[in-house]
Amino acid sequence: MAVTEVKNNIKIDTSKVEFICPVCKAKKFLDIPKSVIAEAKQLTTMSIAHGLVCEHQFQAFVDKNFQVRGYQRVDFEIENDVNPVNSSNFNDSKFDDDTLFENLVLEGNYLEYKPRETKKKTEVTLQNQKNNSQKKNMSLEDIYNEFWEFIDENNENFRVFINNDLRRSQNPLLY
Repeated sequence: MAVTEVKNNIKIDTSKVEFICPVCKAKKFLDIPKSVIAEAKQLTTMSIAHGLVCEHQFQAFVDKNFQVRGYQRVDFEIENDVNPVNSSNFNDSKFDDDTLFENLVLEGNYLEYKPRETKKKTEVTLQNQKNNSQKKNMSLEDIYNEFWEFIDENNENFRVFINNDLRRSQNPLLY
């Protein structure tokens, strides 16, 4: 079973499970889909990414009764991208449970925290959209002034601007 995306309007039956970091003993309840536990034969191994409970990554073994039966530290983690929650700024970060749950990737017995969008990406996207909308509102004169050297002398749409443009009379070799 694979849950690749959680929609806000779909209600997934979950159960709260308390996880305790085996390194720093930080505690946190996380919502775990009941279907993940139901599909397992005995214990379900869950990889808890750093940032979900604390700054450490670890594995938890959960039984059919949603009881954690043990933990295992992760000695080494290979990442293919940069996680926004790292040890240097973890305590300064403010995440609420809803935000964390929305960014969880649940696939079978695999649980991963993967933010969909960072605040910086959102700001860049909004700025690009604003710039694009400003470009669309250019007047005919603005377009002419931006691209005057590429506009043919015989272009009827820009005839008024071509006749009044001193740049063209100063550079007759361009045409």
